[in-house]
Amino acid sequence: MLNRNNAPDLTIPDSLLIPEAVTSQLKNGTPYITINSGTQEVIKIDLIFEAGSVYSSHPIIANTCNRLIEEGSGNYSSAEIAEMLDQYGAYFVTEAGNEFATISVYTTGKFIHQTLPVLKTILTEPTFASEEIETYKMQGKQRLAINLNKVDFLARRNFLNTIYGDNHPIGIMSKMEDFDMLSKEKLLEFYHNNYRNKLRAVFVGGKLSSEHESAIKNLIEELNFNHSNTNTSSEIKLLNPKTTYINKKDSIQAAIRIGKKMFNRKHKDYYDFTILNTILGGYFGSRLMSNIREDKGFTYGIGSGLATDINDGYFFITTEVGANVANDALKEIYFEVERLQNELVPEEELTLVKNYLFGSFQRSIDGVFALSDRHKTLHLNNLTTEHYLNYISRLKSITAEEIRNCAKKHFEKASFSEVVVGP
Repeated sequence: MLNRNNAPDLTIPDSLLIPEAVTSQLKNGTPYITINSGTQEVIKIDLIFEAGSVYSSHPIIANTCNRLIEEGSGNYSSAEIAEMLDQYGAYFVTEAGNEFATISVYTTGKFIHQTLPVLKTILTEPTFASEEIETYKMQGKQRLAINLNKVDFLARRNFLNTIYGDNHPIGIMSKMEDFDMLSKEKLLEFYHNNYRNKLRAVFVGGKLSSEHESAIKNLIEELNFNHSNTNTSSEIKLLNPKTTYINKKDSIQAAIRIGKKMFNRKHKDYYDFTILNTILGGYFGSRLMSNIREDKGFTYGIGSGLATDINDGYFFITTEVGANVANDALKEIYFEVERLQNELVPEEELTLVKNYLFGSFQRSIDGVFALSDRHKTLHLNNLTTEHYLNYISRLKSITAEEIRNCAKKHFEKASFSEVVVGP
């Protein structure tokens, strides 16, 4: 008889079924990747373009183009486009990152034939109207002026500048003048160079009939966009670690960022470091949270992470603490880092983290849209589902000693840059 007083044992299975995506090619060579699943007639279409910030020397042109591409197209205003999509239960999402820009539409199978022409208009006839640009400039300046008074914003951008430098798109810090330099001509130039000519891939997820797939493929073909798979990357110069203190008088909090340049998902230490990072600060029960929030009460939240792109990545520890305890918080952060270098993680804690990570991964492939996002990560990083299977295998096999070895290798204090913003 089942004893409900005792929690069931948590185990990581020997194998995990990850549904494969179906990959084909459009006439122009663009990969067309589908996940046909789900019970609801909902469909998501993602168009991925090589239009991230690394494709422009202007620090905000990529994000601006991505943001304004839906603010008026053809003969329609942004309000009219929103109304057309809304009446069919559809909505439009844009996102620009370091390397890629994404244009997504969520729609229903029932109204896909009404939604697709609107998507085509948005993609092929952006107007970049002068009034929209001027509004964006004004709002952008206001946001930047407000953010420049926030210690967390200052810490983040100065940290990225510290590890990437002034000549790398990720390290460039935007200024008020950058908004003044925006123009319709520059936005149209970026659009033609990086949207019309650099379509990287198309992802479609949802409950798809053959009629749906045919309609979507026909739409993409009609766009007449050129495919690109260049993997362009800016030259990354490894900078010497440094400590930066930025005085922000009258602030009641201090923002802390600590970290370093790291590697991408293909690095041999990626799996081990992911597990190590989780123990340090990658989930609510992490050591940083337990020490600096729960025990010391210095902060409401603290965490660490590994941000990866195609060619590289960076590790960071981030928090905001009371201004009067910033030095104490720094000591405790390095205490936890050094403890991982010098001591073995107790088996109970390591098991807990392994089970947490396995559960998180299972949730990340639960649902057709989540699964599509996982396959998107694989495709854009030139990986296969073997990457995830190897990750699960490593979760099962990694030992406390291997965790400590990883910490000794990558948590050298002298390799960290440190940014503190506060009074």
